[in-house]
Amino acid sequence: HLQQATLACYDGNALDLTGLDPHRQSSFRTVAAREWVTGHGTQICPACLAETGTWAIAWRLPTTTVCDRHGTYLLATCPGCHRPFRDQRHSHLRALGATTQCGNPLGQGPRAQCQLDLTTLHAPPADPECLARHQRQNLAGTGSPVSVFGQQTRPREYSATLQALTVLLLHTASATTTPHDLPAWTAHLAADGDTRSRRWALHPPADPAVRSRALTTADTILATPDLDTAAVIFATWCDTVPVTPDGRLGWLADHTRMTPTLTRLVMATHAPRRRTSRLLEDHPPMTASLRQIPHVIPDRIFDEHLTGLFTSRDDTVRLFASLAIARTHPGIATWAGAAIALGLPPDLGTSTARACSSSQTATQGNVVAAIAAAARALDGRDYRDLENQARHLATTRRWFTQWARHHRPGTLAASKNHAVAWLWTHVAHGHANAAPSSPEAHQHPAAARQFAATLTTDQRQSLAWCIKPHVSRTSQPRSNVRGETSP
Repeated sequence: HLQQATLACYDGNALDLTGLDPHRQSSFRTVAAREWVTGHGTQICPACLAETGTWAIAWRLPTTTVCDRHGTYLLATCPGCHRPFRDQRHSHLRALGATTQCGNPLGQGPRAQCQLDLTTLHAPPADPECLARHQRQNLAGTGSPVSVFGQQTRPREYSATLQALTVLLLHTASATTTPHDLPAWTAHLAADGDTRSRRWALHPPADPAVRSRALTTADTILATPDLDTAAVIFATWCDTVPVTPDGRLGWLADHTRMTPTLTRLVMATHAPRRRTSRLLEDHPPMTASLRQIPHVIPDRIFDEHLTGLFTSRDDTVRLFASLAIARTHPGIATWAGAAIALGLPPDLGTSTARACSSSQTATQGNVVAAIAAAARALDGRDYRDLENQARHLATTRRWFTQWARHHRPGTLAASKNHAVAWLWTHVAHGHANAAPSSPEAHQHPAAARQFAATLTTDQRQSLAWCIKPHVSRTSQPRSNVRGETSP
């Protein structure tokens, strides 16, 4: 009964008290270095105190942040003395005993204590997500397995990973300069104006609501049905990790205790482009030739196969799909190499892959399958030939004069650059930054957009006929199980 009245009742499930020696005070630091364990003080639920007058042992756990009975957050600080509840550092006994009064010493003699009745305090209502997360923690506290990444996990591993991941999220939120990309609770971490580095592994946020929402965010990642989905969610946090000489992995490992489950998550999130690349490398070529791949996938194919897979701009995703199709061809081992194969700058391939990997909302397998479906929807045009025709039209003027005379009378001669840009992006499906137009055309993008917006259906069709598309005669190569092509 005495053991059940102390934090020792959570040893092995919610806590790991290995190494704690009651006769050696320094051993407490060993436990505190790997757990959120408080040597003094507690939290409270005012409604529970009013009903039972009992100070629950679970309130002393920093991972306990809500009251399931009343659906509220716990309180951590007395508004009368502005100290944690039961903050008695030097005396094991209290003059007020187990009453519902605060009883914290006020520093004006041994008998001067805070007399605030804690049952009169009001606790804010808890978010439903925080209550659901607390139920999962209670399940682990009873010794029952908990689902993590779709698999049943031992309660001790779940509890340790939940805390370690929460610490990592807290450090990431404190270090980022773009908190608007993260949940709203991260803004409260620096609300007091303290810019010093925090030791979140030893001292979690004092506000139970902020601490609860941080734990809930971490638990949402752990509760995903598979590791790929968790990696996609966690990638948003990893993208805000500051650049250090040790790299992203070094920074993450230095700021938390890496449990086996957390290590799997970090490694899966660290290299999403590599995992996509591995799937693409094992995939047979999606087109018969590199010449059948446009710079950017046409809008019609994008709308049918690629919507909802990323949160990046549509043009970025269309370019990424084309680069991914190129990655399936032999000899193309990098995203920069894929860009070069399509006639684009190599750094554009790297930056596009980085942007889409951080904004990916679907699993790697679903992304590759959708890109393969988009490749099958291509009509086999020779896009390199279309690009060359567009470049040739950019150097001549007679074709534009004839087209304007018959289909758009009154069009200025300076609009030829806008017509070439329209052919480049809508017929050759080339990347806008590589359009073969004069420097003056890039200085007036609004005029180019106005020209494209005012084209009628007949004018679009007649302008498209200025380029004569043809199907590439390259036959579909045979592929073996490794995706290598044979002549």
